[in-house]
Amino acid sequence: MNAGRLLVKGGAAVVGTALLAAAMWLYDRKPKVEETLLDPIRSTGRIGQVVATPRFRVQVHRVEAARSLRASSVAPTAAPVRTDGVYLVVRVRGTSVREPLALRWVRLETPGGYVYRDGPRRTAAQDFPPTFQPMIWDTVVYVFELPPRRLAGARLVLGEGGLLPQLSAAAEIDLGLTRARADELVRRAVDGYDLRAAAR
Repeated sequence: MNAGRLLVKGGAAVVGTALLAAAMWLYDRKPKVEETLLDPIRSTGRIGQVVATPRFRVQVHRVEAARSLRASSVAPTAAPVRTDGVYLVVRVRGTSVREPLALRWVRLETPGGYVYRDGPRRTAAQDFPPTFQPMIWDTVVYVFELPPRRLAGARLVLGEGGLLPQLSAAAEIDLGLTRARADELVRRAVDGYDLRAAAR
């Protein structure tokens, strides 16, 4: 009798532990699944190509690196904005298809699941990104601050954002940063990069 009770209790403990482990695994997976479901539908391409979505078209035509950015202050003696990593400067041309729109969902995705948001430090921030107009190509410069070792394999992702991103469009662009190309960019990174001049 006692042996039977011990077997039942032992079996219940094993089953309970397995169910708890499964619940914790599902809890850990849920945010990743929801994030994937909420991602916009992406059109893909490479640097130099025009990537078309139903709402806009974009083309990356230059990628550069900088060790520091020229401050936006009008004072000629303002110190450059430095970084412990590197600034990746991505110059993009864009146009909308039917109506004016602004791309508010901008990120740099690198291998290993790392995501970097656009926007240098406040003292070097450029003007607000343009609102793209139908049939008119405009230029915008996006700046990402990241460790040099994360450059290789980076992809630029642009979208409209909003409350329902899964219903919007996005462009995913391979920047062509092989390990050799990324190392070359870091070696040639300039000091005092002028964002305003790059956006012209």
